[in-house]
Amino acid sequence: MIDPFLCFFSPPCAEFPMPKTELVQKFHVLYLGTTSVSRPIGMDVINGAIDSLMSTTGKEDWTPVILSIADTTVAVIKEKEEDEEALVECRVRFLSFMGIGRNVHTFAFIMDTGNQHFQCHAFWCDPNAGCVSEAVQAACVLRYQKCLVARPPSQRACSSTSPSADSVTRRVTTSVKRGVQSLIDTLKPKKQPSELP
Repeated sequence: MIDPFLCFFSPPCAEFPMPKTELVQKFHVLYLGTTSVSRPIGMDVINGAIDSLMSTTGKEDWTPVILSIADTTVAVIKEKEEDEEALVECRVRFLSFMGIGRNVHTFAFIMDTGNQHFQCHAFWCDPNAGCVSEAVQAACVLRYQKCLVARPPSQRACSSTSPSADSVTRRVTTSVKRGVQSLIDTLKPKKQPSELP
């Protein structure tokens, strides 16, 4: 027989929320290395760092790594026989700039290490750096959106002259999508006009 007292006072079955798993994308790339740079942004800075690293090392010196990209962290992981070793871990919020170099196989990002010191990490990607760039851009946009949502209500209220958080997010997302689409278009093989008999 069921005790009615226990039925009345027993807590209802509740489902506890499951922790959200972070989407992680992994890419097998070659790590060219890292070098200090003078500024936190700029394609000229990225290209200069890539050129410097490629001129001082040969392809045989580049390290095969896994570039692991999540919405909070970009990690450079060296695979060993028994386990993995993180060579670099960069919080997405400290990533100040990224881009594809002059060669479509090269990709680099600049990390703010504090006290006005910046490190540029460069990679060689096959067949090209488009997917890696797209994944890092998506992580940056997601981080930016999370920052907007996490702001206190007092800071969310915008004056009449400043754009709303939603419109800024839409503009940033649209701009990133356009940039990625433009990059993908440049990487597609050009169609040759068919020869007529």
